Amino acid sequence: MSELVFDGVSVRYGARRHARTAVDGVRLTVPSGQVTGLVGESGSGKSTLARAAVGLAPLATGRILLDGTDVRELSGRHRPLQMVFQDPYSSLDPRMSIGDSIGEALPRERGRGRVARRAEIARLLEQVSLDPGRAPMLPGQLSGGQRQRVALARALAGRPQAVIADEITSALDVSVQGAVLNLVRDVQRQTGLTMLFISHNLAVVRYLSDHIAVMYLGRIVEAGPADRILADPRHPYTRDLLAAVPGPTPPERLRTEGTP
Repeated sequence: MSELVFDGVSVRYGARRHARTAVDGVRLTVPSGQVTGLVGESGSGKSTLARAAVGLAPLATGRILLDGTDVRELSGRHRPLQMVFQDPYSSLDPRMSIGDSIGEALPRERGRGRVARRAEIARLLEQVSLDPGRAPMLPGQLSGGQRQRVALARALAGRPQAVIADEITSALDVSVQGAVLNLVRDVQRQTGLTMLFISHNLAVVRYLSDHIAVMYLGRIVEAGPADRILADPRHPYTRDLLAAVPGPTPPERLRTEGTP
């Protein structure tokens, strides 16, 4: 797997005199094979930073590097950096079966016929705990949690070195959030993927993350190992986020039984 580095990244919108800075000089390293949780309130710049990493928001300054290579140089069908979006329905073609949607993301390989591709699609569906028999179904025939599983399978189909998960549980019912989080944790551990996990919910972030970065008004105000951030927060905003988390143990609240 590969290290993901944000090196002095800024994103601005609008003309010069009226420009708005959404991301301001962010420096952040997501260590290889680990999960870094990026937490902050809505409007803090988290999703803009993620979109910049996959080329959906323009960089004003800085670089984003994957394994030392500027992501803007990573072109072609195979994208080693993949993103799972907040709304799985809008990221999946509603007229395309989920099997075809996952298959579309598979790298083209010589000698791989239809049988092999169908087998790989089935393997990916099983990896995200979905019955391969659902492959002919359309996204609209699935629940929100199931669609998010398909979106994850599609991202994994590209054989990425790193994945950015942007608020992937915030649009789901509380009753299925825990199952999706457990799935993400299990898949990351099985694959050793480098992952940037974005959420406004610190309870979710600390459940999954080896490292935590806190974003406020477009800047990273605190970052470090999860245990240190949670035990000894140094920035007032981080302390406010921790104080707002109810209950003693997030994993106990997040675990659910069954598949959404």
